Amino acid sequence: MAAYCEFDVSLIAIKPRIWRRFQLASTATFDHLHRAIQAAFGWESYHLWEFCAPDRHGHVLAGAEQDVLFLDAEETPDAQQVKLAEYFTADLSPPSCEYIYDFGDTWIHTVKLVRRLSVAERFHRRLLAGERACPPEDSGGIGGYARLVEFLETGADPLGDDAAELAEWIGDWKPDRFDFDAAKRIFDR
Repeated sequence: MAAYCEFDVSLIAIKPRIWRRFQLASTATFDHLHRAIQAAFGWESYHLWEFCAPDRHGHVLAGAEQDVLFLDAEETPDAQQVKLAEYFTADLSPPSCEYIYDFGDTWIHTVKLVRRLSVAERFHRRLLAGERACPPEDSGGIGGYARLVEFLETGADPLGDDAAELAEWIGDWKPDRFDFDAAKRIFDR
């Protein structure tokens, strides 16, 4: 039997909720969890990221390998070295953390361990469910996301910028469109 962790991950402060649920090998590191979140949400891994304790003032659990010019580079544990099992222990209540992606847009994801399970089938990771499209990269955080949604609903940019340019930038993105089957094919391979 192979052991897995099942996670529920959602972006905070956006309604309706944008979320994904997936299983990841129990031997995985925080780097594996980062890659799973990126693939599940459709992020493109352009930006720095880190995992923190859930109170947002908590300590950094793990993060991307950072350039030595960053002052806190030595303080951030390397996500490739930190196993999920070191943090998601049986005595952790509730079993959750936060994943912060793109320190400019500051996309904060709540990462909850739903359960541990053992199954006969072996895989690295498996996408189980999700709803709503991930915001486009570099869209400006929660405020930028709200701007795009309002623009799609009204046809007018709340900031007064050129509507044709914004429509071209958005492309075919729709906030309620999540193609689970396409996402699963990419995620599960």
